[in-house]
Amino acid sequence: MAAITGKHMIDDRWLRTAEDGNLSEVAAHDSRLAAILALPDFERFVYVLSVLEGCTDQECATLLEVSPRQIEETRLHALQHFWKR
Repeated sequence: MAAITGKHMIDDRWLRTAEDGNLSEVAAHDSRLAAILALPDFERFVYVLSVLEGCTDQECATLLEVSPRQIEETRLHALQHFWKR
């Protein structure tokens, strides 16, 4: 079964496992989650907020207390991690 969060559907195993605190078990079987978890912390926050949750650069910048330009650059860097995989 899938759940909708932000603009994207995710497998509800992610949600159940996140509540249990054992994301590594799901990541072992889901390459998408493994790729997200492999990002450095700040890049992961930016990716989740801007791409998965659909927040604007300004909203992300406000939440993370950085400039919108830094959000844009960090998101691009995070996406480059996925392209390299």
